[in-house]
Amino acid sequence: MARILHEGEWFEEIASRGHYEGEFEKVLGQEAPNLFANYRWVEFKTPVVSAEDRDVRKADFALIHENYGSWWVVEVELAHHSLHRHVLPQVRTLSRAIYGSREAHYLCRRNRHLDIRRVSEMFKGDQPRVLVIVNAPVIGWTATLAPFGVRVLVCQMFRSRLNRYLLRVNGEYPSDDDEVVTTCECEPLIHRLLRIHAPAKLAVGLGETVLLYHNGRASEWVRTDTGHQIYLHARRDHSLLPGRRYEIVRQGDQTLLIREG
Repeated sequence: MARILHEGEWFEEIASRGHYEGEFEKVLGQEAPNLFANYRWVEFKTPVVSAEDRDVRKADFALIHENYGSWWVVEVELAHHSLHRHVLPQVRTLSRAIYGSREAHYLCRRNRHLDIRRVSEMFKGDQPRVLVIVNAPVIGWTATLAPFGVRVLVCQMFRSRLNRYLLRVNGEYPSDDDEVVTTCECEPLIHRLLRIHAPAKLAVGLGETVLLYHNGRASEWVRTDTGHQIYLHARRDHSLLPGRRYEIVRQGDQTLLIREG
């Protein structure tokens, strides 16, 4: 298991089965102002009903943007939970649920800083996106949940002997201002070369290194030029597939994410 040395104190990684979901939720709530600076973190443990199949599910939390321009339903999961038997049915319902006056009042009762009029108006707009927060990287979750507009954020917990916590965070943040920087694709014969279609927008200099996130994992890439093409060369092997078209997206926190285009 991984360890982190922070200011002379060792923090040990907690395995997925090494703590309860409630403990994970408590730490996330304490750190929410730092993790989601432009959002309000609100408990949202009330049943909601899918508009399509009348399935009933409960979320865990909601993230309400400070300008009420958007909001996210948050599902907190442990990595050993079943993707197809538990996580997928949950997010399918949450992404298609009916959100109205009852749900707006529920949220406002749990956060006195929310404006009931503005929350109610927000609910009359677009459906919320769904954010899944999981305590360890899990292969396949991001790709499987993406068709439902779901983002997966990985928050790994580390605990010291003094019962203090550190979080190692990667993956996809909720954001209102994502920007597609460029499309790209792997060279079919040289897997580690990623051909960049709009290199000027990427703004990475020759020989410079850039960090890209894919499926909750970060990888290092170095710009490499040929006579007529500009590439990013992976320092190590990666999970991108030849023949697929990808987008490089600059998220609201300025991190760069690769997703299928």
